[in-house]
Amino acid sequence: MHLSRSAFSGKQLNILHWLLSSNGVPMTRSVKAMHAFNRSLHSTCGIRTIQFDGALGNKFFMNSLADIIAQEMANPRVRPHLHFYPEDAGTREDADPTILTPLAVIGSQHFYTLEPCLLKSGIAVMPTRWIIRNGSFYATAWVLRPVSDGVEQGWVVEEYNVIHVSDSELLVSFPNWEASQSTHRLPNAKHLFGGPLVPWTRTNASIGNPWRARAKGARVYCFMMWVYCDDVSGNQSKRWNEHNSILFSPAGLPRVLLQQEYNVHFLCTSNIAPPLEMMDGLVQQLEHAWSEGIWSWDCVHQERVLLIPGMPAFLGDNPMQSEFSCHIGQGGKCLCRICKAKGGERSTDNAPATGSDVDSERSSGAVGRQKKRPETMQEMVSRVTQFVQPGPPRTREDTLEELTKMIADGTRIGGRTKLRERKTMTGVKDVFLDVFLERLHGSHKDVRTKAAKQVALDAYRATLPENIISPVWRIKGFDPHRDTPVEILHTVLLGFVKYFWCDAIYNRLGTGPAKKELLKVRLQSFDTAGLEIRRLSGQTLVQYAGSLTGRDFRAIVQAAPFVLYDLVPAPCFDTWIALSNLVPLIWQPQIPNIDTYILRLELAIREFIMRTALWTPRWFNKAKFHTILHLPDHIKRFGPAILFATESFESFNAVIRSKSIHSNHQAPSRDIAVAFAHANRIRHLLSGGQQFVRSESMSTSNPSMFHGLIMDVAHGLRQEDGIWEPVGHGPHSLVGDSSFVSSFLGVHMNLTMMLLNGDVCRAGQWILFYHMSQPERPCLARVSEIVRFLGTSMNAAGKVSPDAILLQRATISTFVDSYRMPSVTIVDEWDLVQISNIICVVNVQHRCLANGCKASGSEHMYQERIAVGHTRAAVEHINPGDLILNTAQMRNAAHVDMFRFRAEPTAHGNSGPQQHPQGYKGQAVPLEVGACSLELGVQYSQGRA
Repeated sequence: MHLSRSAFSGKQLNILHWLLSSNGVPMTRSVKAMHAFNRSLHSTCGIRTIQFDGALGNKFFMNSLADIIAQEMANPRVRPHLHFYPEDAGTREDADPTILTPLAVIGSQHFYTLEPCLLKSGIAVMPTRWIIRNGSFYATAWVLRPVSDGVEQGWVVEEYNVIHVSDSELLVSFPNWEASQSTHRLPNAKHLFGGPLVPWTRTNASIGNPWRARAKGARVYCFMMWVYCDDVSGNQSKRWNEHNSILFSPAGLPRVLLQQEYNVHFLCTSNIAPPLEMMDGLVQQLEHAWSEGIWSWDCVHQERVLLIPGMPAFLGDNPMQSEFSCHIGQGGKCLCRICKAKGGERSTDNAPATGSDVDSERSSGAVGRQKKRPETMQEMVSRVTQFVQPGPPRTREDTLEELTKMIADGTRIGGRTKLRERKTMTGVKDVFLDVFLERLHGSHKDVRTKAAKQVALDAYRATLPENIISPVWRIKGFDPHRDTPVEILHTVLLGFVKYFWCDAIYNRLGTGPAKKELLKVRLQSFDTAGLEIRRLSGQTLVQYAGSLTGRDFRAIVQAAPFVLYDLVPAPCFDTWIALSNLVPLIWQPQIPNIDTYILRLELAIREFIMRTALWTPRWFNKAKFHTILHLPDHIKRFGPAILFATESFESFNAVIRSKSIHSNHQAPSRDIAVAFAHANRIRHLLSGGQQFVRSESMSTSNPSMFHGLIMDVAHGLRQEDGIWEPVGHGPHSLVGDSSFVSSFLGVHMNLTMMLLNGDVCRAGQWILFYHMSQPERPCLARVSEIVRFLGTSMNAAGKVSPDAILLQRATISTFVDSYRMPSVTIVDEWDLVQISNIICVVNVQHRCLANGCKASGSEHMYQERIAVGHTRAAVEHINPGDLILNTAQMRNAAHVDMFRFRAEPTAHGNSGPQQHPQGYKGQAVPLEVGACSLELGVQYSQGRA
């Protein structure tokens, strides 16, 4: 009833009740009684739904962030996987220390940040942040220097003298300072004189870190969240009914769990309140949690803990991120929310028509813009030069200063024109502030004289809230310009891949059907083994090119080099090759060496931009070709791009739509929030998490209602306002066996033979494996036979493992220039290996371009899984042994990476020769980035001629 994707209407519940009664199920309650029981149970131990009166005058409802976070800590399916400390490789030195985990428990002592402590070496330090390095705690700390002012002794905090301290070096914590024998000759830890020039004001020196007093001996953790906002239609029909929703996922989860729908949490939605007004409600909850903390039960340590919520980044599509960054949008003259790059004056006919050039995101460009004069060669070169490189970064301080000037312009008569000019020239636009500025402008419409208008305007300004700018500026440690990372789904798959595919279908293939039919046949004949995608439907991908989803474009970018090679012009195909080389690099799930990876990513992006420019610079009217330049910086800041990808949030839109459809649409914000609050409670109950039973509800509820759901009250763990109760035998019995309920929780019983990394492996597929003669370098082979002896039992995971696998070896030789992928040659060498030697499944394609393969073959057609008498054309491969390793594959891209084509910077670039990892056999091709502007000029002048 309240599982995320199981929304039932009242009539459907009546049918279920009739079915249970007709089959003699005892004690079947009526639907009305079940609703009453559900409301009573939810008020006792459910997620609270809070009503907000928005700053812009709209009402909306939001689920309690504190309740959801508290449930996650008590959930045994989530808590063991959560991480609360930054890893050494991804530490952000500019992160606000007040929202990082301030505590490290070493032995029996609690060491807090911003408190003096003593090392075993006798040096006194003050930790400022904790990190994890090789599984151990390390502190970034300031050195303390003992001084005397003639009256008393104390400590000077040398904030310029930063050292790194391991947990094994820590000796005495702040509370144990006076009682320790190691500190009896040292000044009191409570006597802090501050720095050499300024007094100590960060904390109360006599109390220490304020979280120590609030925690009262409990552990304190920082609970980081990826916060996401998007719009979705609440209707089942095509009629648009916009609902803006805010979701979040725990950022401390591993990537595999982070992408699961189970770990996506709903906060609020509204078809009336705009996103920033709802964000104001979330910020209010955050501010309360920053001052008081969130109490929860830690099911791992079996004790109470205090949590500090944090928001490292805001996720969304490009228009939504621009709105939250107080940016005018990608249709503005200052097109980038991250830097101050300008796109110049653009006319509507400058970009290549794509037949269906409507982006999947909301349009933010102007309507009815007049056609501009054709730009000169010098103007074009200047515009493109600025476009293809990052500009000066936008800063939090500069934007706040601009917003202050806008408020000053909006609160004086005659400042509206200057306000519009300021938005255009700076690219700063706060839609939250604009509502109040429009009201200020309308406050003096009926007044005649300028002096009287100013009086009316000042009087209305006095009635407005003190803070009328966007609430995102009140989020601790959050910089809207730096912490809105490039969203790879809409920028790459629904951006570049969609642009190029629509251009190929509607422009490059012409109006005749011959090339399109050939493309359909090639798509249908494309071998998808090792890619973890279904067989491609050429008819769908060609006919509905402008209406495809991200899943379709994910398949297209991996297949494009093998189906478009002679259907598009050479510059276009070269751009496709560069894009197919870039995409797997972006979707890397793990980064072994961040410096090497960032260098390769920057080179791949620059090559893609250069190939696009050599094709036609008119693509640079799309702002996403500039936005991608900032991706390396965001990966250095947040980790692999797949961590802040939004596919899991986008798929959750279907759940929100379902909740809206199964409501009466009279109070959508409240009804949908309550429905998700019920879903959270059921999820937590079935997961075996401990329930927080509120004291005020226990006194008015019937104790028998909890029979079988939770343990007796005597077993609970008391808190001031309630009790944490273990889950009883009832919910555990529901998920004890494989069922539809278990599938919603991510439990799947499967007897399919798989590799150790989860890949399905069948005979005839290609794999990478480790050979005993070369244990340090993967080898390529084709699976010939999978051998399993009779009587082989299942392993611990319930899967049948083969006893041996017969492989036929293959060699990987030099790159094929047309594809920029390595060629594969099958050799007469055989190996019998264990499944533990196999790394992953890879994709190998035929070299059709060199062999002139045509659609001369045929294959049977199937309807409803039944072979019919019809056949359709298929590609017939000539010289089947001429093969290529598809390095454009996204699945297992990290393992294929060493065989991928790489461009090296030249003297024009900013780096030296690149060192290739062992096993790399290709030749790197120099990338002439410095000559790009000259090439652009030649290409552009020829195109205009």
